[in-house]
Amino acid sequence: MSENKILTQCFDRDELSDKKRPDTFKASLAKLMEILMSKEPSYVLIRHQVKYLGLMENLRVRRAGFAYRRRYEIFLQRYKSLCPETWPNWNGKLSDGVSTLVKHLGYKPEEYKLGRSKIFIRFPKTLFATEEALETRKHGLAIAIQAWWRGILARRKAQRRRQAANTMRRFIKGFIYRHKERCPENEYFLDYVRYSFLMNLRKNLPKNVLDKNWPAPPAALVEASELLRKMCMQNMVWSYCKKISSEWKHQGDVVLQCDHVIETLTKIAICADKINSININQGRRN
Repeated sequence: MSENKILTQCFDRDELSDKKRPDTFKASLAKLMEILMSKEPSYVLIRHQVKYLGLMENLRVRRAGFAYRRRYEIFLQRYKSLCPETWPNWNGKLSDGVSTLVKHLGYKPEEYKLGRSKIFIRFPKTLFATEEALETRKHGLAIAIQAWWRGILARRKAQRRRQAANTMRRFIKGFIYRHKERCPENEYFLDYVRYSFLMNLRKNLPKNVLDKNWPAPPAALVEASELLRKMCMQNMVWSYCKKISSEWKHQGDVVLQCDHVIETLTKIAICADKINSININQGRRN
């Protein structure tokens, strides 16, 4: 016995020394029986519950010896791959599809029964044999699907190879006829050359007005290239002028006026030098 004060207060020493277990189960059972005997049973309610839950139907099926039952649509959906006539889809009545399926599987008349919406199988071994056939069929279907998908991939690969070969053939033929006028033999090559030039021009446009770099055009695009170059230069000049402030414009006008004055003075000086040289030559002659 423990000498702890808390334990001695929680547990009585007489209960610890008594080795007989309390008979709580019998007391609970007696109390339950008293409650049940004080009530009035409703057999009508129980009968309706049995009817709605389908217990009577289960009893009749089990009493007849049928161990398995399934609705037609579920049974046909699961095992339709076992019959060529029901695979991949059955378009007729469900009962006819199930009948065709079980006949193909070799069910004997005493092994199954067809109801209004369900099939009933008497022996478990019949169902087990059907499941084994389904597992075998699954492997066959997996192999067939795998072969079908590999065939699709192989055909796609062969198609890409044929397209690549045709493209190379057209490109080589167009290169041979590149110096002739546009014709079915060289149109693909000329279109490719033009497209390549435009893409290259797009990546290498001049950055400013002073940049004079311009990609060399092919022979068929010389005029178009020159026109594009002028348009690009005009656009850069217009963009540059648009960014100039009013003060810079005024300073530019002053510079232009100074340039005009300097140009005029230069012309006058040149004329004066010519006159002096003429007078000197005449004085020497005299």
